[in-house]
Amino acid sequence: MNRPLIAAVLLVGAVAWAANESTALDEKTKALVEGQLPEDPARPLVQGKCLLCHTSEYVTQQRLTEGQWQRTVEKMRKFGTPASDEEAKTMVAYLARNWTPDLPPPRPVRAPLPPGSVPSK
Repeated sequence: MNRPLIAAVLLVGAVAWAANESTALDEKTKALVEGQLPEDPARPLVQGKCLLCHTSEYVTQQRLTEGQWQRTVEKMRKFGTPASDEEAKTMVAYLARNWTPDLPPPRPVRAPLPPGSVPSK
């Protein structure tokens, strides 16, 4: 075998492996990437406090460390989010447990085109 052929075979194998890995996400990870809030005792807090001003998509597209989530929650409290110290701690733990920097990027949400916006041929 010559070098270009070996390189091509290795590249095809790497691409196939990467494609398989991306489709092999476990169900929990797939749900997180799709923006779902997992069941947890802290979920109602996040729904009631964060979603007062933000969409769930905005919250779940974040990929932050625990320290970054802590600063974000504290900033929102300064802006007026009605959360006690204990509630804030619970929300930070929930967010940091689920939307971490190593979570794959969120899937883009595509809105349908309005009727008549597709040019005719």
